Amino acid sequence: MDILRGIAVLGILAMNIQSFAMPSVAYSNPTAYEKLSGNDLWVWLVSHVFADQKFITIFSLLFGASIVMISQKARKEQMRSTGLQNRRFFFLALFGLIHAYLLWYGDILFIYAICAFFMFTFRSKKSATQIKVGVLLLVIGSLISLVIGYTTPLWEPGEYEATKTEIWTPESGAIAEEIDFYRGTWERQILYRAPQAFQMETTVFLFETFWKVAGLMLIGMALYKRRVFNAKQSVKYYSKMMGYGLGIGLPLVIGGVILDFNYDWDFRLSFFFFSQLNYWGSILMALGYIGIVMIITKTSTRSFIAKRLSDVGRMALSTYLMQSIICGFLFYGHGLALFGDLDRSAQAVFVLGIWVFNISFAGVWLSFFKYGPFEWLWRSLTYGKAQPLFKQA
Repeated sequence: MDILRGIAVLGILAMNIQSFAMPSVAYSNPTAYEKLSGNDLWVWLVSHVFADQKFITIFSLLFGASIVMISQKARKEQMRSTGLQNRRFFFLALFGLIHAYLLWYGDILFIYAICAFFMFTFRSKKSATQIKVGVLLLVIGSLISLVIGYTTPLWEPGEYEATKTEIWTPESGAIAEEIDFYRGTWERQILYRAPQAFQMETTVFLFETFWKVAGLMLIGMALYKRRVFNAKQSVKYYSKMMGYGLGIGLPLVIGGVILDFNYDWDFRLSFFFFSQLNYWGSILMALGYIGIVMIITKTSTRSFIAKRLSDVGRMALSTYLMQSIICGFLFYGHGLALFGDLDRSAQAVFVLGIWVFNISFAGVWLSFFKYGPFEWLWRSLTYGKAQPLFKQA
């Protein structure tokens, strides 16, 4: 699981960096800011097809698995898992709020904590039940988008155009304002970031992220119970995951991209309808990625690369937060203030550099300490006492 978690937390940076480096609209509508051509087009295509929603899906599955794993461990140690897990979720939510309002509005930690609190009750259900309910939640999330898209002709006069302008094709003045805020002082950034974070934790959460994240957590619980994440299934089993996942998921995602360009990134079609191809395709591709990693893991877990990825996975929370700290320094006004200046090709170079740092830092840190810095803090708060940090000589 650590190797998978390491791959996931590194992979999500490939998409997150766009939200750090560019106005927010550039993530959902890549044609709304700067030209999407040449090398930038290829960078966007590769990141969208192979990374967008794929690695965060793996991360969500693994978080669901961790709920079952920690509950089982608590029972073995004759501890009450409910109180332990509730404290765990509470402090994760607190970390998420601090992260969202002080560092980056796109935080996922708060979302995970709230979803986990509600999905915790399913931890002891049969894996088949967890999968059924998980898929149901995913379907509800998809239907919400489709229903809203179908009802746009019924909106009040002007409401559709106002929504389109706000989230899909903002005016140049609005984009300039966002750039100005994020290139400003840290205090000035918060004035712009706070409403964005609040929207992510309310409207976006209720209509979008809750259903997908909660559904994936339940499926992750089931996959853990079926020993998928610890490479205990057969190579044939993982080969089917890889074949079906990529064989169906990849064409869906590519099909969505083709439709986006064929219809000139029409707001209603792309935002509400074509996005569903990546919504479902990303889940299938994530399962395919897991199959590939598990096949490799069954043959070798002691290679240099596997060890480095495992180190990153053991420090996933610290790595995730360090990525925000680093990107904040690079792109926001309290640092180098590169926000809005770097095209996607340059961003890809920064991603590679941050990956090298994350991998190197994790290896060095864990040679001296038992946990990552934020993992240690989270664990100490959860258990109500300082946990041993230093490795014994």
